Amino acid sequence: MNKLLSRAIPIFLVTVIVAIACVHELPVAPKTTTTGGTTGSTGTSGSTGGTGTTSCDTTLFNFSTVINPMIVANCAVCHGATTAASSGANIDLSTYAKLLPYVTNGRFFGSINHSAGFSAMPKGGAQLSTCQLTQVSKWIAAGAKNDTATVVVAPPPACDTTKFLFSATIAPLIQTNCITCHSTGNVNNGGIDFTIFANVQAYALNGRLLGSIQHLNGYSAMPKGMAQLSACNITQFAKWIAAGAKNDTSTVVVPPVTPTPPPTVVPTSNCSPDTVYFQNTIGPLINSTCAMPGCHDATTKASGVNLSTYTNIVKYVSAGNAAGSTLYTITKSGSMPRGTVPKYTTAQLTQLQTWINQGAKNNFCTSCDTTSSYKTAIAPIITTNCIGCHSAASAAGSGGGIDLSTYAAIQVYALNGRLMGSVNHAAGYSAMPKNVAQLQPCQIAQIQKWVTAGAPNN
Repeated sequence: MNKLLSRAIPIFLVTVIVAIACVHELPVAPKTTTTGGTTGSTGTSGSTGGTGTTSCDTTLFNFSTVINPMIVANCAVCHGATTAASSGANIDLSTYAKLLPYVTNGRFFGSINHSAGFSAMPKGGAQLSTCQLTQVSKWIAAGAKNDTATVVVAPPPACDTTKFLFSATIAPLIQTNCITCHSTGNVNNGGIDFTIFANVQAYALNGRLLGSIQHLNGYSAMPKGMAQLSACNITQFAKWIAAGAKNDTSTVVVPPVTPTPPPTVVPTSNCSPDTVYFQNTIGPLINSTCAMPGCHDATTKASGVNLSTYTNIVKYVSAGNAAGSTLYTITKSGSMPRGTVPKYTTAQLTQLQTWINQGAKNNFCTSCDTTSSYKTAIAPIITTNCIGCHSAASAAGSGGGIDLSTYAAIQVYALNGRLMGSVNHAAGYSAMPKNVAQLQPCQIAQIQKWVTAGAPNN
């Protein structure tokens, strides 16, 4: 038995060694690697960029098998049918029909390509791979067709400047490029609602619509954060406006909105050069530097102080005694105005001091010299009524980005029509001065005559 075992054990060990040496691993199927939530084999060329290792074939760019899965994986979280309103700026890419307008106007590719002037997409994620961008580019170049449809949707026709009807051309351009911001209830609409034709027409006829899409100096460049409209599209707008900006979809054409012309003023001279008048000088000065939203207006009443009316202002004045008046001492010390509003100049402090010492009356005079120059009339009007909000320091905060602190800046708004539109309270313009009475007819006439003369620095 011992001899038998001694022979069997070596044989068994040799057999085991040979078996181990000859074993090969069974082949393991390659893992399916995808990124961004798409599924499929490693050959799926619609997989997203970033950290995935999925192969990508630029010869494949069908909408159904490549482009749509790419959109589902990278865009649907924000731009789906149920998420577009809350997190996708109302841009719904859930269907081919809804995607196509953004493809044809260049916004889709501009965003995923991270081109200048477009919002980089996917938002907060890695850019799509070079291969994927090539796939999208080739799909668009081939006509951005929908191979899943029984009838292929043809791309929009080339831009034709001979066509500029509101219903067929202008309205679709506004819908695609403007309505995302300028719609009813949108907090970012800047007070401009283009869902109503009358509003569109008002901005068309007062020059602001064309000035903005042409990116002219003095206008807010639109569409905001996007590439400028094509030269052809701008020409279509220009021709539509030149033809009266009519609404061909309506049975009754809305009449053009024309800015109100300045009233005719008969010059008078009952103002004394030695007297400072509240309604002419002090009231507008305090309204534009103190009684502003967020400070001492009737709504905010910062520190319980309301300086929006004469009755409230004189509570902080000792008539006949400027040195003993809180309003004068606090402005003279530089404690007020606060923030970005400019401190009172020596000339303004002198006017306030004189008015108080003359009895702090609620007085007014009518005097009009429409031959006045920029330095003697226009600059003082701007300084008294506008600089509180529209200074170099305060423009970005309370002045809507409009700085009127220099002649050059004022001239831009004078020559593009916005200055007269605002002081005239014309339709389509922001009425200025804000939240206070309109300028006197004489002052409006002075500004109009200066603008008509070319807004010279005289």
